Amino acid sequence: MPVKIQKLLLFFIIVVFFSNCKSVERYNSELSQPIPVEKLQKDIDYTQRKLNRLYPNLHGYISKEKLDYKFDSIRNVVNKPMTSKEFYFVISPVISSVRQGHMTMTPVLPKVTKKENKRMKKAGDGPMSQFFYEWENDKLFITQNKSANKKIKLGSEVISVNGIQPQAIYNKYKKSLVSDGFNTTYLRKSFSKRYTIFMTNEIGINDSLKFVFKEKDSVFEQVISRFKKDNKVGVKVKTKVKSVDSVKTAVKKPVDKKKLKEENKFNKIYGYNKLLNEYAKSLKFFQSDSSVAILRVKNFSDGIHKKAYEAIFDSIKKKNIKNLIIDIRDNPGGKVADAVDLYSHLTNKEFVILQPAIVTSKTSLWKLGLFRNIPKLSYPFAAAFYPFYMGFSYFRTTKNNDGTYQYKLIGSKKRPNAENYFDGKIYVLINGGSFSASCILSASLKANPNVTFVGEETGGAFNGTVAGIMPVVDLPNSKIPLRLGLMDIKTINQTEVDGRGVFPDVEIPLTVSDKVKNKDPQLDWILDDIKKKR
Repeated sequence: MPVKIQKLLLFFIIVVFFSNCKSVERYNSELSQPIPVEKLQKDIDYTQRKLNRLYPNLHGYISKEKLDYKFDSIRNVVNKPMTSKEFYFVISPVISSVRQGHMTMTPVLPKVTKKENKRMKKAGDGPMSQFFYEWENDKLFITQNKSANKKIKLGSEVISVNGIQPQAIYNKYKKSLVSDGFNTTYLRKSFSKRYTIFMTNEIGINDSLKFVFKEKDSVFEQVISRFKKDNKVGVKVKTKVKSVDSVKTAVKKPVDKKKLKEENKFNKIYGYNKLLNEYAKSLKFFQSDSSVAILRVKNFSDGIHKKAYEAIFDSIKKKNIKNLIIDIRDNPGGKVADAVDLYSHLTNKEFVILQPAIVTSKTSLWKLGLFRNIPKLSYPFAAAFYPFYMGFSYFRTTKNNDGTYQYKLIGSKKRPNAENYFDGKIYVLINGGSFSASCILSASLKANPNVTFVGEETGGAFNGTVAGIMPVVDLPNSKIPLRLGLMDIKTINQTEVDGRGVFPDVEIPLTVSDKVKNKDPQLDWILDDIKKKR
């Protein structure tokens, strides 16, 4: 590379680095400043305008009159300057009133410089993110502990963090929580996931926090600091001893590259998550009953679904499985194509499970916030690709006779079932964390006579949801992120109970206590039912 180009490149990197530091500092400073009333009013107008222009089925659960009234009401409330944090609590309840679980507003969190981000990454996970939480009966419990402190047992209740009780956070943020329609089972799941974000909005990013826990009748304090798990700790490396001139030296066992390649391929196909140490798709055969298998689908996002399901259902056929349990509890959804592909292995005939998606116009799918989450260096490539995307979405969107517009999804055209489809008895495990594509699969399977649902009502709606393409836009002045769904996706199989999820045929609760004790009454019921029917 010529010296002049090297110097220019170095200069460009230095400029980007210092401008980043300066912009982060300026951004955080502006974030703490009150925003003039005029600018806040413009953010309200901007939000209402975007919803009216781009959001299909906006009035599915709230009338136009009521939603317009809510916007007018907050215009009256915003009569003095507010910070972005204060404004969030004014506008987010209006967004929640639409009752579409994919459309959310998130508090604006301070940014960190690249240098600070690198330091924190090196120091390890922050205190809040070292635990998985579950909100149950107005209490917050620990369901996973990734910290170095093993004194904190699973099932311990979180009494407070830096003196702030979870109940106070829930009461403060509950109006911003939303599920599809009038469902309630998703709300506690949503709070469990967003608790860390809400706390960060209250106390900022910290290297250590004081937790107060309760285990049984014992209350105790623990300071949790950043922690980075060292994968090398506690791992024994197999070595062989080699003698050289009477001096013994340890020689590491050579890496089996072929085996490593196969492992990586397997992990890629089944969607391995290193952080959680689990696969997106996994199949287990019961040793106690050779006729039963359980397919756990953690999400419809990770892995190469076509290859995964093909191999999974080949195994099911070879093992001559008669009873298949599909576990989609706490599956948040993902790609529609993934769920449709799974369904093709669960039916014995051609199928269509989705209606064409309704959109608001031929150009409404032209993504907002295209450059929001990509590096600045990628802008030219994204800009070059964008016209092709615009043309594709424009010509794939057609106008109906009634003046509405539709976009054909992969599940809205007839397709054959898979050759290795399963034709035995199916049980589906669902709960409030089953959302989005999980509900598309569940609603479609509800029409099949050989399927029994066990658990609790799904968090997503039976009849469909507004999702598909979901850009995130920042309000111009308050910078509050708003996520919008642009497609109204409805299943072919519909229910008269609108605004609710898929109900189980057998309702059985699964509590935090059950999880801690490694009990699963929902799965136990299924295994017992299989024995009885045999």
